[in-house]
Amino acid sequence: MGNVQSDDQRAIPGAAVTVIHMPSGVRHATASDQAGRFMVPNLMVGGPYLIRVGEGGYRPQTVENIFLEAGKTANFTLVLNRLTAEAPPIPAPRSKSPVAEPQGTTMTLAKEAVVGGPVLVTLTPNQPRGGNSAARPVAAAPAVTPAVSAAPPTSTTVQPSASPAGPAARYRRRPYTPGKPYVPKKVTDPIVPGHFDAKTGNYIYHTGAPTTLKLPNGISIAEVGASSTESYLYRFLSDPTAQVDTTDLTQGWYNFDRVFFMPGKATLAPESVGQLRNIAALLKAFPTARIKLGGYTDSTGTYKVNKQLSEARARTAWASLVEMGISPGRIDARGYGPRYAIAPNTSEEGRAMNRRLSVKVLQK
Repeated sequence: MGNVQSDDQRAIPGAAVTVIHMPSGVRHATASDQAGRFMVPNLMVGGPYLIRVGEGGYRPQTVENIFLEAGKTANFTLVLNRLTAEAPPIPAPRSKSPVAEPQGTTMTLAKEAVVGGPVLVTLTPNQPRGGNSAARPVAAAPAVTPAVSAAPPTSTTVQPSASPAGPAARYRRRPYTPGKPYVPKKVTDPIVPGHFDAKTGNYIYHTGAPTTLKLPNGISIAEVGASSTESYLYRFLSDPTAQVDTTDLTQGWYNFDRVFFMPGKATLAPESVGQLRNIAALLKAFPTARIKLGGYTDSTGTYKVNKQLSEARARTAWASLVEMGISPGRIDARGYGPRYAIAPNTSEEGRAMNRRLSVKVLQK
């Protein structure tokens, strides 16, 4: 739910609001009332959702990558700028960094999204060049969970920032040489053995003999392979000598060996819940740890579609862990599409290996 207003803070009644569930394509349409308010109830948990708002005489706005949690309400404000003869319509920028347009809007990540959780945008009227002391944010981001607040909805102002701050800012990419194209280091898979299952289209890892992980809080995770994702994470988190690589972000990733998605969708396969529940147990046992989820696809299809699908899958896993009681600020989630392949895309087996969800520790 939310409200639609003009750049002079007046409510815009009758604005068309379209909510699209991106994985399924299901659309919900409504309109703002006389007070500029709108509501679309009973949406499915997860996402990502896209919202488009438009009204005659105003420049339309789009908000992307909205994720919903059970029993909580996403609440925000959308500002539409009036169209003038001197200022033709300018498409809403999609960049994650602030992009200014004359008489347009600035879209920027809310600070919570730097740490983890859904990708949010803050919409603010642009200010004249040379000063931003009068900048006034108009979109809302709740204080605890990004873009989501417990009912009744509340709003918290988020100041736009040109340089994201927060824990994630400490992690740097490998040095870049000007004039030389950036070539990411080939990613290695620590879980080597496995086979392609033609029936499901998944790559099945051979995770070794079953073992039991005894966690510091007294909880045990039973019947997981010695080379499973849980075992790798447990050994890294429990080993005081193991350090997080803060220079090369391509290192330290572990592939989930039992997390799968429905073909072409961001819907988790039923058998995936068990491993995600084990990851949640590990995070509860190591309360200072922060992780990052990475979604990947094979190279079939267009890069744009693959990037969106991988992003949606990573966010779906993020939402599942949050539902299991993990704080959103402890989990980052990003989609990388076909980048960082771990096998050639020339065979069914290689493509299955590349369609994966991975995890790395950001902080112990």
